[in-house]
Amino acid sequence: MIGFNQKTIATRKVIIAIVFFACLASYFLAGLIFWPKDFVFQSMLGTASFCLTVFIGVMAFIKFFTRKKNKYLFIGSGFLAVAALEGYSLFVSSQIGSALWTASRILLAAFLLLSLKGWREGEGMQKGMKPRVYITAAASALLIILGVTLLPSFDPYWKFLFFTRPLELPAAALFGIGVFAYWQKHYWKFKFFEFWFLLSLLTAFFGQVYMAMSGEYFDALFNLGYVIVIISYVLALIGLLMSTYAAFKEVEAEKQIHQGHTKGEYYLKEKN
Repeated sequence: MIGFNQKTIATRKVIIAIVFFACLASYFLAGLIFWPKDFVFQSMLGTASFCLTVFIGVMAFIKFFTRKKNKYLFIGSGFLAVAALEGYSLFVSSQIGSALWTASRILLAAFLLLSLKGWREGEGMQKGMKPRVYITAAASALLIILGVTLLPSFDPYWKFLFFTRPLELPAAALFGIGVFAYWQKHYWKFKFFEFWFLLSLLTAFFGQVYMAMSGEYFDALFNLGYVIVIISYVLALIGLLMSTYAAFKEVEAEKQIHQGHTKGEYYLKEKN
């Protein structure tokens, strides 16, 4: 936490605007980029996505067990459930992988929205919540894997208005709601994690929209959407790392203050 600093808030607003317009501009630049259409490139993207979701899930649980805030419980559970789906998708056909992608994005968006539950009801741990969240995340991932494996595969490409992968739209809508909700929460003004997580949700929304506009597998918008989603993961991970670093600094400061209080060896000086 850095406090209500008007200069910092203004800077963060500018950064959010830059990210927003950069995501918009990427739509017009996507066609100018040479995108590899082989499965090696897609495997690289899938592996990067899998590794990032695992890291984010683990870091979120580290925050949860140290800070005891429910939002990290939902975020960590959601990302680890998606990591299981991402890992499974690396070993199946493109059609099954496409179904896994669509379902995993909806699952993740839903859990990220549930992370706001702590804001509305109090961020402290609630009795019995952990097992319910764990079971829900694990059961959701398992049911999705069984569903896409056992049920007949489907073609994700069919026309709906100007969207050719319309099944991506529910997740896009959920991410969009998440952006609005975290913006209205206003914690992004003074918390490292909330600021970077807002950026992550914003880029995830654009990535989902561009994926919904993809005309075929591995075309420019398909790859653009996938890359932007990976960027959204990176932003979420940065937020968790910076928040963890800030927490360590707070602990060290408390130790120094305590030492000064008990031994007279530390003096806290205000900085202008």
